[in-house]
Amino acid sequence: MPKSRIRFSKLEALGNDFMLVDARNQNFEPSAGQVRSLADRRLGIGFDQLLILASPSPGTDCLCAVRIFNSDGSPAEQCGNGMRAIALWLHRAGELSSSARLDTAGGAIGVHLETSDRITATLGVPDFTPSAWGCSAGRREWTEIQDHQTIALHGVSMGNPHLVIPWHARPDPQTLEKLAARFGAHPDLADGANISLAQPVDRRHVELAVFERGAGPTPACGSAACASAAVLISNDLVDSPVTIRQPGGELVIHWPGGDQPVEMTGPARLVFDGAMEFESEN
Repeated sequence: MPKSRIRFSKLEALGNDFMLVDARNQNFEPSAGQVRSLADRRLGIGFDQLLILASPSPGTDCLCAVRIFNSDGSPAEQCGNGMRAIALWLHRAGELSSSARLDTAGGAIGVHLETSDRITATLGVPDFTPSAWGCSAGRREWTEIQDHQTIALHGVSMGNPHLVIPWHARPDPQTLEKLAARFGAHPDLADGANISLAQPVDRRHVELAVFERGAGPTPACGSAACASAAVLISNDLVDSPVTIRQPGGELVIHWPGGDQPVEMTGPARLVFDGAMEFESEN
């Protein structure tokens, strides 16, 4: 099969980085192995997630559909930081003046761009129902003992599965890796989950570290910030709006509670545009 020249963009949001390909006007169907190769930071382009734009389904009010793949080649239902990066890309392409809706496997996402430093993505209503985030044991939250410590686990779906662990100290990489190894592939979670360590600093600030399912530790994760805020707000540990601090920077999360959607506001940045030769394996 002949190779084709594929145009792409590299973007980042708080250090969470993406390769974006607009497949509405060029054929791009990578295999899982090709996604892994492209994600390689030495031999490829390097990214946490691959974002592929496609035409929306007929009859929807979405500007475009988005397919999301993690750096290990696995598909993802949602990517909060990625939605803000897409909003910036669409704005630069002249397709988005201020607001639009994007269709993802985790549901339709609203985006609103004021400036490149202030982009809001509305990720929908947090769903604490065990079946929504894939818990076969039918429990919303539970505790387990590790290293003589009681670990409280709270499950929630933001279109993708999350386990949020309220933490008593600033999250450190070693603790995050250890807890992610144990709970990220918990036997009760058929599809795994993103693991978040969330320390409420005060009623308006949270320190957060995230191990993304399919990507590993990341400087920032938008959907995890939303999930963590929802868990902490619902347990009366913080108030909305709350600033979530991650290694890559800050997001402001607003959730009034109940059946209201979560809004996430933060920056995004275009790193570069490029082109590559690509030969489909599919």
